[in-house]
Order: sequence, then C-alpha cells, then structure tokens
Amino acid sequence: MGRRTRKRREKRKPTKASRRPRYVGILAGTAAAAVAAIVLILLALAPWESDGDGTPPEFIVPTPRPADIPREGTTLGNPDAPLTIVEYSDFLCPYCKRAALETMPQIEEEYIATGKVKLVFKHLVVHGEEAEIAAGAAECASEQNAFWQYHDALFLNNERVTFNSENLKRFAQGLGLDTESFGTCLDSKRYIDKLEADAGEARRRGVSSTPTFFVGQTKIEGAKSYAEFQKAIEDELARLGGTSETG
Repeated sequence: MGRRTRKRREKRKPTKASRRPRYVGILAGTAAAAVAAIVLILLALAPWESDGDGTPPEFIVPTPRPADIPREGTTLGNPDAPLTIVEYSDFLCPYCKRAALETMPQIEEEYIATGKVKLVFKHLVVHGEEAEIAAGAAECASEQNAFWQYHDALFLNNERVTFNSENLKRFAQGLGLDTESFGTCLDSKRYIDKLEADAGEARRRGVSSTPTFFVGQTKIEGAKSYAEFQKAIEDELARLGGTSETG
C-alpha cells in the first residue's frame, strides 16, 4: 500500500522535460530584453542623421551676432581696439564652453561692441581627434568669414552631436555655408598647420590647459566669472591710458 502510494506520488512529480518550457520562456524573455538594450545602444551610437530638408535634427542654431561688430578670421571686434584678449580653447572642453556661452557674451556687449577690446581665438586641442577635426572645421568656416558663427554652433551642440566629418559638414550646410568649398577644406586637412602654430604659441606662453586667456598682460586660467575678467580689462585699459569705465 505504501509502495503504491509512493509510486503514484512519484508519477505526480514534474520531470525536467515538463519544467523546460517555463525556463525556455524566461530565457527567451531575457534574450529579447538584451537585444532591445543592444538596439538602443546602437541607435544612441549611430551617426547623427539629417532630416528631409538637410538641416541636422536637434541642431541648435546660434543667434547671429550683431552685424555691426567687425570680425575677420578668428578675430572679433575692432582691429584698432586698444586692448586684445587672446583665448586658447578647445571645442570639446566643458569649461571652454562655459566661458564661451556665459562669460564672453557679457564681455562682447560691454567691451567688444564698444570698440575697447578685440578677442582673438587660438586653438589648443587637448581632447583628441574629435576636437581636432572640430577645430579644423571652424578654420574652414573662417575661410568664408563664418568662424564665429561656426564657433557658436560647435559650443552649443558639442554635447549633442559627434564631431565627425559628416556631421561637421552638415553644420556648415545648416549655417548656409558653401558646402563644396567647406568640404574640400575639411577633407584636405589644410588647417593642420594653423592648429600646430596655435599650439606652439600656447606652449611658448606657458599655456597648459584650456581655456586660458591673456587679457593684455594679465593671464586668466579657467572659466572665471565676468567680474574677474572685468577687473582685468579695466586694469589693462587704465594701464594703456584708456578709459577705466564701461559704457
């Protein structure tokens, strides 16, 4: 009696075969989730695509600078301004971005637009190949007198878009540049000599990090506050015999 009962109970035990479909279902669900995660990663890493009209999606278009502020190449402001600010910067440097988008616009409004100061941008590439090609693209835009427009576009979009050749050309298209001329410049890498010259000059001046500024003879390292720049500007203008008051 006891033996028959045990046999019946043994027959009721699920076998490995009977348990297999449940595990197969779990494994299938896990595999599907893993595939979905891989797809999302690949989409995130995929090249930045253009939409139908050729303007890159998610592209932040910079606000045009005032047309009455002179600009030539990488120099912004009156070429005869009594004081020069030289900036050594990298388009992938987060502190450079902060300085470019938060501090320099105030300096532009108070000092560059009024003809007291001019700003000269120099390249010091410290963030690798992507930063180098971005710097080169800005120099290619400079050939069309669009350096500062392209400069602003790079800093506005540097956390949204990979700076590869294809995307940088799309920037040029979105900004209305001559894309054929821009593409020829970028592909030929004829900007390399300019980047090397700027880097060599930076080393000779003791620059080892970005951003670094020379406000006349005053060296400012990092994304400092507007107040600190203002003091340096006023001191240098006074030293040069210019006005020490804004406005």
